Amino acid sequence: MVNRLVRVLHVDDLEEEFILLRELLSDVEDLEFEFQWVADVRTAMQIIQNMKFDICLVDYHLGIDKGSDLIHMALDNDIRMPFILMTGQKDPSIEREALKIGTRLCIDKNEITTSILLKAIQDTLGN
Repeated sequence: MVNRLVRVLHVDDLEEEFILLRELLSDVEDLEFEFQWVADVRTAMQIIQNMKFDICLVDYHLGIDKGSDLIHMALDNDIRMPFILMTGQKDPSIEREALKIGTRLCIDKNEITTSILLKAIQDTLGN
């Protein structure tokens, strides 16, 4: 059986977070994940304008920028890829702001597990 390929752009200023997420999804059955990691909003915008991804996982804190800035810019530029915002803060206003601008889902990256991440991706993609 051929696994469905899911192309994931992960935007996080910490490469360690990318390595962790990639590892969490490495043994998932029925889905194969192809990852690309970038560390900042400008690079992410260049990449999503020129490449196709199924989903984008975005950290809230990206150095001087916020992940919601990327999501807002992308949606303003008619990029209709689904976005999941990941934050380590327990601030409901961040989630409200993100959902208001078009983020599909927000998850707490401090409590992330394979099952939580997989469910978030599947729900966002409508699987």
